[in-house]
Amino acid sequence: MERFKIEIAKDFNDKLGGRWIKLGPFSGELFYNEVLKEKYQSAMQENEKLHIYLDGTKGYGSSFLDQSFGELSREFGVEEVYKTLIFHSKYFSNSISYIVEEIWGKR
Repeated sequence: MERFKIEIAKDFNDKLGGRWIKLGPFSGELFYNEVLKEKYQSAMQENEKLHIYLDGTKGYGSSFLDQSFGELSREFGVEEVYKTLIFHSKYFSNSISYIVEEIWGKR
């Protein structure tokens, strides 16, 4: 059983916005501030993995992904974030690849 998880479509919204709060609703910045950062810190304190479920949304823009998962790695370090997050998706493997390869620089 997963103690720490985020189902983005259920825990945030299924229609995601852009990078910043000032550009509209459900931005990557808002997701980072209100959902991702707190769950990540809780998982880290318990030395557990944080499971991220991507399916159920209408899609992911690169600006949303960078402002949320990129900001997480900028604040806490790429290596720590990479070891802690586990992504799950049937439909958004390209988004996972973008986060891991382009944002975090892991190949």
